[in-house]
Amino acid sequence: MPKYYGCPCEGCGEPLTLKDDIVVCPDCGAPYHRTCYEKLGRCIHSPAHAAGYEWHFPYQDAELRTCPSCGERTLRSEEICRCCGAALPPETEADEQLNDRKAAQDEQHGGFDYERFYRQYEQQTMDPLHRNLQAAFGKDELIDGIPSSDWMDYIGKAAPIYLNDYSRMQLQHTKVSMCFPALIFGPFYFFYRKAWKPAFAFLAAEMVLAIPTVLDLMQITESPLTAGLSTGVLVVLSRIVSLLSFVLVLVRTLFAKWLYRKSAAEHIRRIRKEFPDAEKRRAVLAAQGGVSWAAVIGAFVLLMVAGACCTLLLGPNLDALAGLI
Repeated sequence: MPKYYGCPCEGCGEPLTLKDDIVVCPDCGAPYHRTCYEKLGRCIHSPAHAAGYEWHFPYQDAELRTCPSCGERTLRSEEICRCCGAALPPETEADEQLNDRKAAQDEQHGGFDYERFYRQYEQQTMDPLHRNLQAAFGKDELIDGIPSSDWMDYIGKAAPIYLNDYSRMQLQHTKVSMCFPALIFGPFYFFYRKAWKPAFAFLAAEMVLAIPTVLDLMQITESPLTAGLSTGVLVVLSRIVSLLSFVLVLVRTLFAKWLYRKSAAEHIRRIRKEFPDAEKRRAVLAAQGGVSWAAVIGAFVLLMVAGACCTLLLGPNLDALAGLI
């Protein structure tokens, strides 16, 4: 990260050197030592993120000189390079050394400094997604021990959105992330994403929480199965279920992406174990990952069948249901 070498860490204020493990806030671009960021748990500028705060390089060109040892820019007013720690000779002597170095590079590359050009090009064109992944998971971009390329193959078109969210969650040490599709579509979101364990768990929970409603309908239609069930018990059950339903929606909305991550990681590990060949693994990840409308339709049919079965439990007085409309 050449752009950040020599800049003060936003956490401790110490210069960021060539040897440091540097992370960058994915929201504003502020640089930190990894240990400082993990100790803080969040960017110190997070209150200003909503207002569009962006970190800027803190020094002017006039304040900087080039270190003859590492070639990075450091403060002109200091005697030690902030990037590599080498002693800086007097500037006139340093300029001569730098000129000699540039002349050697020009002679070697035909008058063009390819090294500096490559650093600038890498800095300017680095994909923000990979920058965020490296800041959160390190240079190898291993998410739960799995390369980011496998995650992209498995998740599909929405991979950048999910991986950016996972980077933010990792940097903030949290499992919470708002997921509006899970809020709106409930268990069907997990079926769509092929996260089978949470999908069936939330669907089963929804069915269990519907039991008091079914019992109430059975009592209204004078079903003999609810002859001994008091109205007071149903009222208490309904209130409990209302509270549990709210908790269920809250959990589903806030932890859906984390649950999907755990489910996906489990599937990817199994596929990586069964298919060591990269090309075959990529095809299998794409086939077994992604999304499934068939699973959504299947879950909807299952829910309809369960509802139809519940109607068989209703009593003979179906006309009483007309009063509920």
